[in-house]
Amino acid sequence: MLAMNILHQEQLYTMETAIERDIIENANFAWSGHFGHKGILQVHSIADFWSWMRLGFLGLVVKPGWLYSEPAPDILGGPDMTSRPDMPTAWLFNGYERPAPVANEYLHYAKVISGIRMRQSVSGAGDFCVLPSLLDPALLSQWLAKPCFPSDLGLLSPEVHEAENFLGLQREEFLFPDLFTIQELTQQVLDMEDGCAYSNATGNACRCEWCSAGAQSLRPWIDEETSRVEISMVVYNAQYGSYTYVSVNFMFNRGGHIHSFIHCLSAFVNPFLRPGPELALTLVAATLWIGALLYALAAELTEIRGAIRNSNAGLRKALWEDYVGFYNMVDWSSIIVGSLAIGYYFQSRIAASAVNELLPSMIDASLKPDANYQSTVKEFFRAAEDMSKAKKDTELQLMFYPLIIMMRLFRSFEAQPRLALVSATLKTAAPDLGHFFMIFLCVYLCFVVSSLLFFGQDLESFSTMDRALHTSFLAMFGDWDWNAMTDVGMLRAAVWFWVFMVMMVLFMLNMLLAIIMDAYQMEKYKTSDATTLWQQILDMIERRRQYIRGERVRLTDVWKTFRRQYAGKEKAMLSSDQLLSVEYLVNTVTRMPEQQALRTMVHSLKRDDILTHGFMTEEQVNKHVEKTLGSMELKIKAILEDVEFINDKLDFFDRLLAPGDAEYDFYFGADGQSHDQASRLWIYNSITAISEELQQNFVRGIQRIGTWQDEFECERPGQKPGRHPNSWETAGAKPFLREKRQTLGVCALFFGGGEETWGSTSTGRGDRSRPRECSEPHECGTFLDRKVHVHLVRKKNRETEVEVGLSR
Repeated sequence: MLAMNILHQEQLYTMETAIERDIIENANFAWSGHFGHKGILQVHSIADFWSWMRLGFLGLVVKPGWLYSEPAPDILGGPDMTSRPDMPTAWLFNGYERPAPVANEYLHYAKVISGIRMRQSVSGAGDFCVLPSLLDPALLSQWLAKPCFPSDLGLLSPEVHEAENFLGLQREEFLFPDLFTIQELTQQVLDMEDGCAYSNATGNACRCEWCSAGAQSLRPWIDEETSRVEISMVVYNAQYGSYTYVSVNFMFNRGGHIHSFIHCLSAFVNPFLRPGPELALTLVAATLWIGALLYALAAELTEIRGAIRNSNAGLRKALWEDYVGFYNMVDWSSIIVGSLAIGYYFQSRIAASAVNELLPSMIDASLKPDANYQSTVKEFFRAAEDMSKAKKDTELQLMFYPLIIMMRLFRSFEAQPRLALVSATLKTAAPDLGHFFMIFLCVYLCFVVSSLLFFGQDLESFSTMDRALHTSFLAMFGDWDWNAMTDVGMLRAAVWFWVFMVMMVLFMLNMLLAIIMDAYQMEKYKTSDATTLWQQILDMIERRRQYIRGERVRLTDVWKTFRRQYAGKEKAMLSSDQLLSVEYLVNTVTRMPEQQALRTMVHSLKRDDILTHGFMTEEQVNKHVEKTLGSMELKIKAILEDVEFINDKLDFFDRLLAPGDAEYDFYFGADGQSHDQASRLWIYNSITAISEELQQNFVRGIQRIGTWQDEFECERPGQKPGRHPNSWETAGAKPFLREKRQTLGVCALFFGGGEETWGSTSTGRGDRSRPRECSEPHECGTFLDRKVHVHLVRKKNRETEVEVGLSR
């Protein structure tokens, strides 16, 4: 806003465009009646230049009177202004002090302040001719009959920096409309063209100062040494309060062609001479901008001081390790460029003030010309040149500043995950982009060099390396001149163009887009559950309300609390390995609620986990899965090997041979015993161990069944009051479970997979077992091809014994 209100580029564009179009369209020569057939773009020789200067430009700037429309052709039969006699040449309108057109008026709303200045740059003659080495130089020199005048100006179409070069210009001539009439100025131009030859022949005074100076009296102002001609004037527009330095340039290249180029440089008399509201807004914006620069400078200096204080190393190492970073450099760039912009702006204002100071004397000299008129004009032109260059430098500095502000905005966007999506995408894609651009630049430069070699001789846009770089870049994005490219041949141009488009557009640009989109999708997935900007704003408002109500503390207060504990040394604080807890935060930070402390700890752990482990890319996930599957494959292979080993052993024992076999003796043999004795001993010990374990398991099963029986009898109706619920005299209860069911239950504990495990006791004693007669043995199952019999024996002392036997 500040730059727009100060520069007002739209007003400067209006004035400069009007001047350029007027010179291009209306400064004509090769007249036929009232119509000039050629303009500045058709100046291709020295004679064309003088025709344009005398018949086109001079009459355009210095108007002898009020201009009227051209006469009507006979076929129209209508009246025209020239058929009317005694038409006035000037008009005195209301409010005018002098009739229009007034002296030095230009485009009705502006005035030429200091006349017209003409000057040129020349290349000195010398032995610079390029000659074949096999021929006699003297003979060639006699054949050429004139020296060479090398110059690099005008090789290609002129550029702005060539028109803004005011150094090395000489042969200065002035055309003063304030001092001379249009006829006298025309005579001066003719004297410059022929070097005053006609004036000397007729005895008239030579009006060309350079031509009549000493030995140059018979030399035209433009000759073969001329490499550039500048025609300049300073125009003041009172409607906008601005100066415009108009520079019309002609570049004479050594190929014989003349390039024309019009360049205007404008500056305001005082950019603060604006309406009240606009001026107030400009001053507020300027104050805020300068304040922001000072705040940024103070913040950076404070950070530097903190980095030095917190570090135990030297100054250079402390700054390099703890301060230097990308965004710190961006901040310093904004401070430096902003300061330079302010400096250049004041410089431009000083230069404009110098022009303003010379303007009154220039006006006096214009109204009352005297002997000092020419010296005043020269001084005014020099001041106008300095003003134009200072204005251009200011615009250049202001152009860089928004780009640096853009980088600072990316830093601010990182505070919000969804706003940081663009910068995060670029960071994620940076490694791939770096490798991609290495290939891209190699391929692109190869095409640029090929275009330079292929089109450079026929097309100006490919004639130099920088132009070929720019033109090829435009072609990648659809801006090319196919008709001009066909100058080298349609087929050859088509082959190059197709190869370029396939490689650079279809392949390279699409690969670039794929890399960026891949990184974007990843970052988009990361921020899929992130808080939106609007929700974050609402959260900030709610946190502020909670802080006012005393329901939470600010995170800056937490930071300051820990910082005080470490005497302000942030580096030591951040490198500390002290364990934190919710209780510690509540007791350390004043007024911190426990809920906030817990939430802060949870968020800190999540953040630390993200910083420590990061977010796995698709490639990293694939590698992790591949590694896990490889590990599982090894483990499964080991398990399969173990299963095969067990299976082999089981098959081996299933096929175990009779005693006397070597393998049998190895596993079952015993010292001092025969094979049969060893086998019987092993079977006896095995059956004994199994019997003991079965007996223990059956005892625990009986105990559990007894407990279930007691609970069942307690729940039966008809129990007499006053008796213990576990008593055997419960009325209406059946005395005991049936022996068959009890026996089957005991068997089920072993053969049915009961929940009890085998214990260490061999008999069980039920606390409330009732005396019963011995039941018959019950066959429960088989073991080692033998029948297992379970026999429950109830004794009179209410003890229960379990007898287990095996039979064939």
